[in-house]
Amino acid sequence: MNNKIKKQTVIDADKLSGEFYFQSLLQEAAIKGVLSPKEAERIQLECLKLLADSTERFTRGQSSSVRVEIAQGIMASNLFTIGIYLKSLPNLDTALFQVENEPLEKLYEQGLAVLKRKINVAHYFFNQVCKSKLKTANHAYNITIDQGFKPFFESYEINFHAHEIPSDIDYQLIHPVTDLAGVEFVIKYLESLYYENLFCLYFDADIIHEVMSGYDKAYQNLLENICAQIFQNALGCQLLNVPWHLLNFSPADLNSLDKKLRSHNQLELQTQLKRATEELITDLALTNRSLKKYLLASLPKITTTVYQGLVTNSLNKVFVPRFNPKTRPLVCYNMGLKMDDKAYRELVTEFLSCRFFEDKLAIIKEQIKSLADMEDLLIATELESAEAAKIFALLEDIELAVLAKRHPLHPTIDAIDFSASEVRMQHNLDAYLRTLPQARLAKILDMTTTIEVV
Repeated sequence: MNNKIKKQTVIDADKLSGEFYFQSLLQEAAIKGVLSPKEAERIQLECLKLLADSTERFTRGQSSSVRVEIAQGIMASNLFTIGIYLKSLPNLDTALFQVENEPLEKLYEQGLAVLKRKINVAHYFFNQVCKSKLKTANHAYNITIDQGFKPFFESYEINFHAHEIPSDIDYQLIHPVTDLAGVEFVIKYLESLYYENLFCLYFDADIIHEVMSGYDKAYQNLLENICAQIFQNALGCQLLNVPWHLLNFSPADLNSLDKKLRSHNQLELQTQLKRATEELITDLALTNRSLKKYLLASLPKITTTVYQGLVTNSLNKVFVPRFNPKTRPLVCYNMGLKMDDKAYRELVTEFLSCRFFEDKLAIIKEQIKSLADMEDLLIATELESAEAAKIFALLEDIELAVLAKRHPLHPTIDAIDFSASEVRMQHNLDAYLRTLPQARLAKILDMTTTIEVV
């Protein structure tokens, strides 16, 4: 027995699928010559017999045949269940020995027992998620916990549909669950969500709400991950050596972060963030090893996010200043009266007929008297980026802040909610703002949080 197991270590475990474990194990064993053609044929016949037995149970003995898609589903469930058992064994050698020396029916029965235990594990993590649930306005988060897993716990069927995931999961994790199915997917998702909850519980719920509102005032309707943003803000505070529990940044703070991080390449940046994470873990007195591992594993993704924020001069979208939606804006800005329709049409016609852009700028300086008319012109004339930049350069900071507030760049929804002309204007404005010095840009972006346009 020992000799037989010893020869089977040639299979690379990294090549095996988590979702289709049994099938990938058979494939690799055949490629490496661990399974002979005769053994492979025997396993195939036993799979067919197991399918026939399962089909009979499915029809309760009333029929020996079912539709093809149902048979395929039952077969997938059987193979998944066998894979669940094989994955529970100490190592690959033991799993291969079981496949070679035990009837598949026995492996299937063992798999059912493992599935039942895993359902209990899923219940455990679901209860932990419910106990640690955050107080947040985010709909995807709340619905996923409050309603999303009910179908799984009420109707998960291990005899014929073990590989399926009867649930409605919309909320996105820092680490998406991949290459898993059935109860294994649910366990991994709930375990990950539990760790994210545990981390966020170190911070005040109202502060978390203000951070996410700073990210997007309508964050309750987004699928964005809450923990990732809170972790990023906490790391930013750690890098600045300011109180981590406040999770807030002034324009000066963002400017300091930019100076501190801009000279680093991605590898150096990740080293900085890792050091900040380790310091944060110490400051939080965080003792849960799994949570520590989970946070550290997210650093490559966060490093990329921070690096892109530096490259695009949008660090305020990475380390997000808090915003209290209940706070009334401090500044009311009136965009002014628009000229009458006839005068505006004549203005646009004259503007478009100009051969030289200097003449267009002269028209703007002489005839545009309100930001309302300037906004209409910027949209209607569909300017190239360089031309639009020359017009934006005529505006005061508060006027740029008003336009940035009214025309934020949201690439994922622009194509649906805005016209092509409006999208062009948003891109032109975003491109111009990115050319500004960091201190001025930070000032303008900070103004957008205190302006109410009337």
